[in-house]
Amino acid sequence: MKETEPKAKQSYPVIRASFPQIYRTPDGFMVSARQKRWGLNVRKTLGTEKEALDYRNEILKSIDSNGAQPAVPKEVKVQADAYAKLVDRLTRFDKTPEDAVDHFLKFLGNEVIRQAKPPIRKLADKWRDFKNTDTTLSRKTVIEIRSYARFIQTKWGDSKPDEPKRNEIDVLLRKMNVSNNTRRKYLRYIRMFFSWVKDEHWIDANPTDGIFFKPDDFNGGFYDVPTTKRLLRFVVENEKDLIGYYSLLTFAGLRPSEGARVQWSDYNSKTSELYVRKGKTNARHIILEPVMVEWMKWHRENTPQDKPFIDLCSLQNREKDIREKVLNGDWIQDGLRHGFGTYYKSKIKSIGLVADYMGNSADMVKRHYARTIPADECSQFWGLTPAVVMADEPKAA
Repeated sequence: MKETEPKAKQSYPVIRASFPQIYRTPDGFMVSARQKRWGLNVRKTLGTEKEALDYRNEILKSIDSNGAQPAVPKEVKVQADAYAKLVDRLTRFDKTPEDAVDHFLKFLGNEVIRQAKPPIRKLADKWRDFKNTDTTLSRKTVIEIRSYARFIQTKWGDSKPDEPKRNEIDVLLRKMNVSNNTRRKYLRYIRMFFSWVKDEHWIDANPTDGIFFKPDDFNGGFYDVPTTKRLLRFVVENEKDLIGYYSLLTFAGLRPSEGARVQWSDYNSKTSELYVRKGKTNARHIILEPVMVEWMKWHRENTPQDKPFIDLCSLQNREKDIREKVLNGDWIQDGLRHGFGTYYKSKIKSIGLVADYMGNSADMVKRHYARTIPADECSQFWGLTPAVVMADEPKAA
């Protein structure tokens, strides 16, 4: 095997031969102050010969003033060099190594706390169970909470509660192929969940704050007078005990969930005032229109004294059967309530009073019930008393 010759030591032109030496190198002018006598082991390259000479003079002055430098252990010098490099790296951020250490220790502390937080999957279960303890919630709301809890778990189940960010949630909802009203509903429950998480001190801020979707333009669909009359007559003839419920939806504009909570004690026949219990909105008191007073009287006279205002047993199935037989299944969501809002606005011509009566905002009334009903049609609607609804239809000649 052929031995390789040792590589010759590279030499540079000497500018100053006496200690400290100065050499010309391809990178500039190197000052070499390496001598055990003075405890020095310095090599530094500068850009110009003048800078090199000045640096050489500084070393000589230091030797004259201080004499030999104490021997510095190699490991200490390595640490000092590393610290100097760290200082240099932090200079552009106007920070010191001490600042960097404080920041890193704070980060480690926060990371320990973050890792201790439960994943969103577990928090969504706890939120659902917490909401289920609220006895004022309707069955529909309870079912919706269960559904949206599953949605939240599907999207962020393995994430920590502080990981979902506002833009991420915003983009997710905007990409959904649904109407803005549906997006608003998703946002409502997602915001409700993170609000609960914040109240439990798992996060400092709700990531849904600032997200907004404009409501879709909408006019509430409703039934015309002949269809309304046909529906009420069918209920009287086939589901008589439900007429109080259906008449309140029709002539008082109650939501189905509100109508299902009405009790006989909520109505004062002397003042015609009905107490609408708290549900989707706060509780309210309303003075019933004369046609509704007639229906309340008819319902009371045709209901046994020991029976409730409405029998909730199998209510959903009975409602479905009525829709099929009267409307061939063509049911308008909240159609009776929307009909009341439209006819009531045409009658009293006050958006504020309609909003107060129905437990809505004025903006909601303006968007849903903007149309104007002809006076004769409006009069027919408010004239659908029990006597008119149950009167025999004139036979065609």
